[in-house]
Amino acid sequence: MNPNEVFCPNIECVSKGQVGKGNIKVQSQKKKIYGCKVCKKTFSTTKGTIFYRLKKKPEIVMLVLCLLAHGCPTQAIVIAFGLDERTVKSWWRKGGEHCEKVHEHKVLPSKDHNRHNKRP
Repeated sequence: MNPNEVFCPNIECVSKGQVGKGNIKVQSQKKKIYGCKVCKKTFSTTKGTIFYRLKKKPEIVMLVLCLLAHGCPTQAIVIAFGLDERTVKSWWRKGGEHCEKVHEHKVLPSKDHNRHNKRP
């Protein structure tokens, strides 16, 4: 855990989004919790990711998502990993929503930038 690589996710915090400013501390190494020195809020290392509040290891979630992306039937995954079908579908939905947010944040602004900066 490196507090210099994360930022406060609290939208009301004046230091929200600021990385490497010394405002984040490790609250609990064991539970993987950070704390903001400015707003005093705590947050998990997985906050803002598809792994937030999931009980399975991220490696299992990623394997399942990879299998789904390659067309593996949900029922086969359920049997192979001993998961509930609703869990697999929930991960699939969360993964898709997260990818969509990343796309909107990273890809779409660069397309708008390129579109506005083209020479006639």
